[in-house]
Amino acid sequence: MTEYQIFNMMYVGFISNSMYFVGMVLLTWLGFRMANNIYNSSDANMAAKLFTSLYCVLVAAMLFYTQQIGAAILNTAVSNLEVNGFQESFERMGQYVDNPLTIGGTVQTLFVVLVLLFQLAITWRSK
Repeated sequence: MTEYQIFNMMYVGFISNSMYFVGMVLLTWLGFRMANNIYNSSDANMAAKLFTSLYCVLVAAMLFYTQQIGAAILNTAVSNLEVNGFQESFERMGQYVDNPLTIGGTVQTLFVVLVLLFQLAITWRSK
């Protein structure tokens, strides 16, 4: 496999993963809308709060998984660079894999948790 083919396959994987990410952004926005509507409603019952909370937790789990798929795409491309002997590209791309700001990294995971906690706080606080 050539270096060009490895990078091309990585980019193709990122394109499809980014479409899932756009969907997750829309679902996250909908979760904020639902939480805000519950907060602004004077007669929101417990079932609405529970179902909204469950929805937000599931969306956060799917967003986390989408990020982990992106990380797997990057890791696979980097390991293929090493296996096929493209050492310079492997070393350059390997820096992205080890960075906490990379896709699926620590910072993105903390961001997903923060968004989820924010949604749950809006849902469960009293006006």
